[in-house]
Amino acid sequence: MKFALPLITIGICIGTYFIYISPTVSEVKGLSLKKANYDEVLLKSKELKDKRDAVLIDYNNISNADIDKLNKIIPEIFNSVLFANDVNAMASGNNLVVKDFKIDPQRTEDRDLMINQQKSNPYKTTIITFRLVGQYGQFVKFLTALESNLRLIDVVNLSIKTIGGQKSTDNSLEYLLEMNTYSLR
Repeated sequence: MKFALPLITIGICIGTYFIYISPTVSEVKGLSLKKANYDEVLLKSKELKDKRDAVLIDYNNISNADIDKLNKIIPEIFNSVLFANDVNAMASGNNLVVKDFKIDPQRTEDRDLMINQQKSNPYKTTIITFRLVGQYGQFVKFLTALESNLRLIDVVNLSIKTIGGQKSTDNSLEYLLEMNTYSLR
């Protein structure tokens, strides 16, 4: 009996180890790994929160003048009257006359449909066509002013022709400009 009691106790201990302790230890290891993953996610979320707060502070420090400049580069909504007024002011400042200012909404929509089939753009392209009449040197100055303007504009097509019925001493030409300008949707 003295010899059997220790063997029974050792057997119970070995059975308890394999039945209860070993599965519990592996479960604790799995839970420890899960906890480590959660801690890592929490740490990353705190880092993201800090970055978000830093970006928000930077965003709030942007001056109103800079925001106005950004809104002029790509405005929320394309305002054709304001754009025509800006173009006319630049042309008048360079002794040019604006004629036939046209916005082609159908071509703009068709172009947007073709582009949107491939991917969704965060901006809308508006196609504008107008004629200018004036001297070549003044037209070059106008293009320079258009280039240095804050609004994002792409000149797509340019044609130059002489004006019929004028004297050869008058150096006026007619310029047909087609351009794209952009706005947010």
